[in-house]
Amino acid sequence: MIYRPPNVLLVMAMIAFALCPQAQAQVKEGVAAVINDEVVSTYDVRMRMRMIISSAGIKPDKNTLARIQQQALRGLIDEHLQLQEAKKFEVDIPQAEVDRAMERLAQRNNASIDTIKNQMRQQNIDPKTLEDQIKAELAWQMIINGRYGSRVRVSNNQIAKTKKRMEANLTKPQYLVSEIFLESPSPEQDANIYQGALSLLSQMRDGAPFPAVAQQFSAAPSAAQGGDVGWVHKGDMPAEVESVYDRMKVGTVSSPIKVPGGFYIIALRDKKVGDAPMVADFRQIIVPKEKKKSLVSFLKKAKTCSDIAKVKNRISGAVLNPFNEVALNDLSPDIHNTLDRLKPGQFSEPTDTPQGVASLYLCTKTFAKSAGMPDDSQIADQLINARVAMLARRYLRDLRRDSTVEVRNK
Repeated sequence: MIYRPPNVLLVMAMIAFALCPQAQAQVKEGVAAVINDEVVSTYDVRMRMRMIISSAGIKPDKNTLARIQQQALRGLIDEHLQLQEAKKFEVDIPQAEVDRAMERLAQRNNASIDTIKNQMRQQNIDPKTLEDQIKAELAWQMIINGRYGSRVRVSNNQIAKTKKRMEANLTKPQYLVSEIFLESPSPEQDANIYQGALSLLSQMRDGAPFPAVAQQFSAAPSAAQGGDVGWVHKGDMPAEVESVYDRMKVGTVSSPIKVPGGFYIIALRDKKVGDAPMVADFRQIIVPKEKKKSLVSFLKKAKTCSDIAKVKNRISGAVLNPFNEVALNDLSPDIHNTLDRLKPGQFSEPTDTPQGVASLYLCTKTFAKSAGMPDDSQIADQLINARVAMLARRYLRDLRRDSTVEVRNK
């Protein structure tokens, strides 16, 4: 199946949808759930189901419709819990803030708020459904930022370890991947989840955008980004998944992949070999042959490249050639191989040459900026965001556990 990138975002899928008669028979007006004495109506569930189907751009069959209903109810329950928590902390989201969020959504889709609302009405969706969802998201974000934003810190050691791992991965094959993870609560439900995954594949073959489907159906944290995982390396994903995308062609989507706890569907958007260019700052020092012992003594005392700059003052006849940000692949094989063996602050064994005794002193060795390595502040932001996201998921899980939730619409 060929992967088709999205050309729309939330509620901008231009399809006309109304629940089929069978679905309307299943969803009768009344109470769908009670969350700490607050009611979710069957009307709310029906509107959310329509919005999910519209934004995902799918035509639901029997298998996917039941899952959509469960997902819609789960989302509404979570939003009630989030808004109840916001009320406890006196967090209020004014309508003006919701309108600004709607405006940003409209601008990203080259539309107006009125256009979005009119399209929703044409698809039999109450625009308030989207507004309520946005209000809950804004309130939850404010709570999370207030609770964890100033408390989560990362150490220089964590940044260094992450950077080292990233640099090591730049030499490995890389895959640009999007994912959909369909959770299976128990082995007994695997068959039904697998059929649901096949149904989603069929929907995507008929034109439903992978990111829109991922946003609405995936249980992975990447769902908020339309399933976009970014560039991954060997070891970043489950072995069952890696064995599949390693054989995939760019632009294709996998069949459902069984892993513990559910099924993955993977879109391989691009791949590249691990040949990220490296650059080095180094110094070549050449001294007369009779000054070899003086050179060795000088190099052993040098701590930085600034120290190396003093060689001409310390050793008569010394020649210093500075090389800054030179791509290792552009150097002769002998120099390239020598620098590969050195760590910053180390020097090569002085050797005799026709010009005298020569040695290389390595100042720094890093991947070129074109390799895409983030700087320390960007790595820190990534670590903090991942930590905050994990804490937010735990927070919501605890709210579910400690709340009284009665589901009546089964």
